[in-house]
Amino acid sequence: MPHANTTASRPPLVHLKLSGDALGAARQRMTSLPRLNIDRNVVLDVEKLANGTFSPLTGFMGSADYRSVLDEVRLANGTPWSIPVILQFHAAAGITVGTEVLLWNEAEAAPSALLQVSEVFGIDLLEQARKVYGTEDQAHPGVKRMISLGAVCLAGAIALLGHSKSLIPAAYDKDPSEVRAEIDRRGWRTVTGFQTRNLGHKAHEHLQKIGLELTDGLLIHPLIGWKKAGDMLPEVILDGYEILIEHYYPRDKVMLAGLTTAMRYAGPREALFHSIIRRNFGCTHFIVGRDHAGVGNYYEKYAGHRIFDRFSAAELGITPLRLHGPCYCSRCDEIVTEQICPHGPDAWRDISGTEVRAMIARGEEPPASIMRPEIARFLIARGRSGAVFFEE
Repeated sequence: MPHANTTASRPPLVHLKLSGDALGAARQRMTSLPRLNIDRNVVLDVEKLANGTFSPLTGFMGSADYRSVLDEVRLANGTPWSIPVILQFHAAAGITVGTEVLLWNEAEAAPSALLQVSEVFGIDLLEQARKVYGTEDQAHPGVKRMISLGAVCLAGAIALLGHSKSLIPAAYDKDPSEVRAEIDRRGWRTVTGFQTRNLGHKAHEHLQKIGLELTDGLLIHPLIGWKKAGDMLPEVILDGYEILIEHYYPRDKVMLAGLTTAMRYAGPREALFHSIIRRNFGCTHFIVGRDHAGVGNYYEKYAGHRIFDRFSAAELGITPLRLHGPCYCSRCDEIVTEQICPHGPDAWRDISGTEVRAMIARGEEPPASIMRPEIARFLIARGRSGAVFFEE
């Protein structure tokens, strides 16, 4: 199969972390600056801006980019972009254009970054909910979180002062430049990225191995950050994937790393957002499955596929692999999709994360038709000794 992209055509990465004399001067200066507290999820956004995960952004969006993303799914200069990366507050008294502000990591009582304020603007939270999430319903976890942050936005370039304590071991917490370097070391010219917020079952394995058939390597890149209740904890995902890779994958063709940022649950817009992020990590292809980044029944099954019709692979810098949702067919006795199996819904069993969670909670081992026995046993053992899933 011909490949539209290779690692040789990567876009440049933004680097916004201060060091040396510049860092020393900033740390001296910060003691006299206005200080704004930011929570752990916003700290992660700051760090993703600084390390190039959100390239080409160099700071929090201003109103022109924000407006264009809402209405056109592009930055003001036409670059494809689907999720606003904005710095929200309920109020910003005394903060004006030209002010330098210290963004303070409230959870760790430590400095995070300096922000050079270029604009202060208000937003319509319900409009953003409709256009980004497709709903105003605050039962939607992404909408609820976004609205809770406030309707006053500060825009401007950031300069990172220091990293927060990592949510995962350093071996998995890799910047885009580090992942690109490892891809180069392995000699991969084409790489498939796979987004997940849970440990792999056989449906995920089916999708991932299609990616491996088409490209030189596979980046399994679970999202590690704020997630809704019922999604798996970071250590469970990473430890479980190590077991899965050891037993069922060609290790020299698979890389496991974590993406430390919050889930948005924005369905099709987040599918595009995730693809752009994986492009920045060096992927040339990205798997978009059924109901990508969805939650509940807010999005149509393949809405995440259709959003890519608006863009060419050339302008995105990554090729979407729009794959159908796998399920287990009792007559085929294997993982299938509606594209390849004639037997229909009566024979198909969806591999449901909700169902797997319920079985694990009861101490029941999910059947081998939907989950590798090593993973099922691992989850049950972990559940007996501690937590497996996020709770409210």
